[in-house]
Formats: sequence, C-alpha cells, structure tokens
Amino acid sequence: MEKVIKRICTLLTFSLLFLCAFSVCALPVRAEELQEIMDATIPRLMVTGYTLDSEYISPDSECTLTVVLKNYCKTKAVRNIKLSFAENSGDIKPVGMGTKYVASISAGAQYKWKIKLTASKTASIGEHEVVISSEFQDKYDSAFSNSDSLRLTVSQKAGLAYSGLILPAKMVEGDTSAVDMSFMNTGKCKIRNLRLDFSADGLVTGGTTFVGEIEAGQSASAKANIRAGNDLGEKTGSVTVTYEDEFGESYSLTEDISTVVIEKTMTQPQPEKEEKKNPQWWLFILIGLVVGGGIGAGVPLAIHSYKQRKEDELRL
Repeated sequence: MEKVIKRICTLLTFSLLFLCAFSVCALPVRAEELQEIMDATIPRLMVTGYTLDSEYISPDSECTLTVVLKNYCKTKAVRNIKLSFAENSGDIKPVGMGTKYVASISAGAQYKWKIKLTASKTASIGEHEVVISSEFQDKYDSAFSNSDSLRLTVSQKAGLAYSGLILPAKMVEGDTSAVDMSFMNTGKCKIRNLRLDFSADGLVTGGTTFVGEIEAGQSASAKANIRAGNDLGEKTGSVTVTYEDEFGESYSLTEDISTVVIEKTMTQPQPEKEEKKNPQWWLFILIGLVVGGGIGAGVPLAIHSYKQRKEDELRL
C-alpha cells in the first residue's frame, strides 16, 4: 500500500513540475499575443519636407526633387509601399514613370525619395501644385494610403527678337539720324525693364533708351536719335540690350554698330536759283507784250489803209 502511495505522490510531483514548466514556456507567447491584439494603431506615412536642387523647374533642363517621408507609427513598420508623383496640368513631368516601390520603412524611420523632373515646352510660369501619394500595408496586411501636396515653381526662358539696330551707312557731319527699333517678346514670360545703351566714339547717342515691359507674344518699338560729330571717317560702336524676366533674372546682348561720317558740302542756296529763273520768265512776258502790242497796232493801220484805197478808186 505504501508503495502505491509513493508512486501516486511521485506521479503527482512530476505532473506539477510539468505544469509549471509548461506555464513558464507559455507566458511569453501569451504576452506577445496579447500585445498583438492590443496593437491596433493606424500607421501614418507622411511627407515631412522636400527640396529642389534648382530654384525653378524649366523645359530646358532636368532637376531633382527630394521628398522626405516618415513612418510616424512607433510600434509598427509599414511595407509594400508604392509612392506616386502627380501634377494635374501636365506642366511638370517626372523623368520616367513617376512611381517608386519601397519594401518597408521601420517604425519611426524616414525615407528619402529622389525624383527627376522637367517642365513641358508650353508650361505656364508660376507655382504649381503637385501631389505625393503613398499606398502601404502594416504587418497584418491591412491596407492604408496617404497623400500630401507640394508647391513647385515653373520658369520659362525669356525670348526677344528685334530689328532696326542699324545705323545709316553714311551720315553728314552735324546731322541727326533717327533709328527706329522694334522688339518682339517670343518667350512665355513677361519681359521687364527693357533698355538700350549706346556707345560709339564720334557719335552723340544720348546714352540709354528705355522701353519698359513687353507681354508674352506682344511687341514694342523705340526710337533713338544719333547725331554725327565733326570727326570724319568710319565710326564704330555698340548697342547693348538689357532686360529681365518675371523672376528678376537678367539677360543682355550686344550688337556692333557702324557708320561713316562724311563732310558737309556747300551748295548754292535755293532762293538764288529762283531769282535767276524769274528774270527769264519776265523777259518772255515782256517780249510777248511787245509782240502782241505790235500786232494790235498793225491791224488797225492795215484796215485804215485798205479803206483809203477803196475811197480813192471810187473817186476815179
């Protein structure tokens, strides 16, 4: 009987030890499961900042936009992330697909997305709204999404066409010549502070001619008076056209100008020529009067002589 009791006690002891060991091993699993059940937080993947490696986006070049995204969830990573770039007008375009796949971003971590951008040829200047969108999952395969708006500026290169910046081939010393100039804004942005600066030895140019603003697709004209000095011969110089675009960027171009100053010749004044002609006209008039008077006087004498002959014949 005692043996049976001992065996039962031994069996109970082993059972208790087994239960204790099982409980100790099962506690971490239960704690982890309990934590998983309690971690129902929604992950937030948001844009925290962005930089552009150039001041503006233009059709003439490519630039890089760096977007910083952060996983604001402190307990869960996000994974299977799809990032997208969009601009509704189509004025700003990504170089390539404009999308990016990221495997995961840890809890509280950041990710930098670099996107190459350019602008269309017909893009309107100024600020444009672009949207950075993200689609992602948490560790339970729950799907989430987010979008953030950015402001990027588009710039177009200013274009200017002109004509008339040419002096006459020859100028008489001391004379003044008016040079008419025409300008056409061939770019997409407004031209501001357009002016012309003349520089030429032996010519009086008046310095600066101010034109002002020209809207895109519009034209303007200007006039400059150039006076030749007393120094004869070929004279050369230049005219510099300076203007700005809507963002204050300055442009300039320089054209060479030249002319030949010739001596002023002395000519007989026009009134003297008229005085010489006038005596001739008066002479013709006087001759006409004399001839006419002679004819007028001869006709009555002839008539009187004819009548006298008739009367003498009748007497006979």
